[in-house]
Amino acid sequence: MRLIILNLVLLSSLFGIWLTQEQAVLSPPFKTASLGWKINYPFDDSYIIRGDGDKWKSWFRVDLLTDDTTLFLDDSTFNYKGDDLYVSDFIFSKNGNKILIKTDSKQIWRHSTEGTYYVYDRISEHLMPLTEDNSKLRNVKFSPDEKNIAFIKSDNNIYVFNIQTKRQKKLTTSGSETISNGHFGWLYEEELTGFDGYRWSPDSENIAYWEEDESKVPEYSLINDLGLYPKVTKIRYPKVGQTNPSLRIGVIRVKGAGKKWISGAFTNDDYLPWMEWVNNDRLGFTKMGRRQKKWDLFISNKANGSSHKILSESDPNGWVDNHGEIYFLKDGKVLWISENSKFKHIWISKHSGSKKWALTEGEWEVSKVVYINEKENVVYFIGNKESVFDQNLYSIRLDGTDLKLLTREAGFHNVEVTNSGKYFIDSYSSSKNPMKIALRELKTGKTIRVLKETDVQQYVKYEWSYPNITSFKSLDKSVDLYASIIFPPDFSKNKPYPVIIHGYGMPGTQIVWNKWGKTFDQYLAQQGYIVFSMDTRGMSGRGEDFKNYSYGDMAKYLAGDQIAGIKYLTSKKYVDKSRIGAWGWSGGGYFTCLMLTKNAEYFKAGVAIAPCTDFRLYDTAYTERSMGLLSENKKGYDSTNTLNWINKMKGKLLIMHGSEDDNVHSQHTTHFINKALRANKNVVWHQYPGRNHGIYGGGARKDLYNKMIEFFRENL
Repeated sequence: MRLIILNLVLLSSLFGIWLTQEQAVLSPPFKTASLGWKINYPFDDSYIIRGDGDKWKSWFRVDLLTDDTTLFLDDSTFNYKGDDLYVSDFIFSKNGNKILIKTDSKQIWRHSTEGTYYVYDRISEHLMPLTEDNSKLRNVKFSPDEKNIAFIKSDNNIYVFNIQTKRQKKLTTSGSETISNGHFGWLYEEELTGFDGYRWSPDSENIAYWEEDESKVPEYSLINDLGLYPKVTKIRYPKVGQTNPSLRIGVIRVKGAGKKWISGAFTNDDYLPWMEWVNNDRLGFTKMGRRQKKWDLFISNKANGSSHKILSESDPNGWVDNHGEIYFLKDGKVLWISENSKFKHIWISKHSGSKKWALTEGEWEVSKVVYINEKENVVYFIGNKESVFDQNLYSIRLDGTDLKLLTREAGFHNVEVTNSGKYFIDSYSSSKNPMKIALRELKTGKTIRVLKETDVQQYVKYEWSYPNITSFKSLDKSVDLYASIIFPPDFSKNKPYPVIIHGYGMPGTQIVWNKWGKTFDQYLAQQGYIVFSMDTRGMSGRGEDFKNYSYGDMAKYLAGDQIAGIKYLTSKKYVDKSRIGAWGWSGGGYFTCLMLTKNAEYFKAGVAIAPCTDFRLYDTAYTERSMGLLSENKKGYDSTNTLNWINKMKGKLLIMHGSEDDNVHSQHTTHFINKALRANKNVVWHQYPGRNHGIYGGGARKDLYNKMIEFFRENL
């Protein structure tokens, strides 16, 4: 069969160009519409971009309405005492007269970075380092009144720098190797709050911040043995059932002394995932129990630290999602995204919590709020009302009337409202149309002008295969399931093809979208494979009850509904049921290991990259959210554990993992390989030294994809 496929590839080249392996892995030949790396200019509808060619050290301002490009700062700006600074970010003061310039940026975890910062005065054209020792800083922010700059230093304490006096002041003193002020360790950054751990009060007089204590969190060692002796990096990482970091919220005065700890009946098992100032005197924050079945919104008084609960949300049959921002409106109301109606919708409540009501409703979901115009009483949001596969922009009045669809093209829309609030940048695509970027009027959705557009003909030239979205019944006939299929360019219904299932399937996620596809999936299709992906029960976009199917046992419906997908495929004459493979990364790696074990009878080969194999080895916040506590659900954890299904394995499996993966530790692969060896199963294992979860750098990514391609060629 492989010879037939190769002959087809050669024959097709007479009629069109197909992707090479090098193009699929490293350098796709397509020019996709993009605004590039831009920094928003906060004072009008424009953005800042780096120059190109010999002007790469200069920065230019681009007017969104006219595309006029003017010099913003030339290369001489970024020379300090004879050294040219490589700028990675700008942070503007409120009036724009001062700019924080970030250089020497270094990644910490997935989202957080640290760097060296300089302050540039646009009036005096003076450049100076933010700290005398040019130390690495994180979470650097101007105060609202622009008189101070706050930041976190390596001692894990919060500092402020007075711009006028040029004096630095240390605000917290508890920082240590295990106690962080104003930022977070691995767990909170990855799964809950992010990296920014403090908030300026609107009047600039106080800073509210999280203090995180990881002293009782077990350490996990990442080992890099590329040197003469191994380098060991220890991170505080709570695996399922282990001790979480403890948090408390403090409010500290910037001038003089004075600090208050916020009350709220916290325990060491509570999560504090969100915080924001309501006004100068009151602070809002949320609290969740370890099981994440409920969250409470509290309002606290900065003067004495007292708190009272105004809102609660719970889900006894699953978990409560942290849906993002909570908005305190000027008229005394609270706006947030809730699943109170069994679907994610916008809800509003009085500050007292005495009354709450849904702003949007129906069997569809809101994914995020993008803009609120309180003067005109309108909220703008992204949702899937038109189709579960689409993401469109809508508006609705704050009284629940006048719901409008603003992006009328079917597909996936990423929306960014401009600084004036009059326009939005709409970056959108569909499965049949590649990326287009347009500037549109916010009130009406009317296109002002197209900013960038992808040339469709380049894909036609390469015989691009457009995905098809299809549906079929679950095995028990109770629900419709959706899937995406990509056929080979020379597809014929009269001959059988091998299938590669590109899967994920983690609770509360979605992979079947009406948006432009990936080059690598196209390459697999051009190699003669049908590429198939589906959303199983437990995934998102279809309401709380659909999501909760996965609660307590991630494997149950992920495995069962995939069988329904396979039976749908194998009912077609054009599918070779003896040649079905699977691949995926991270949660998709878990999916692959599960398919090759629990669903072994259907699969001939699989490639799992950075897989989670036993969720008892993964972190608390993510896993316990959808699985419950290990002490209360051993049966569910056992069912989810791929190691317990290894004896069923029949096909060949390739596992690839980075040795310094801080997210899904290579320990997952080690446990799986050890069990597979004992069971005499055919597993190939490749480790990438010194690489993290993304497995890139030094040729690693190219090698990974090449190994995957060759493995499927040999075994499928």
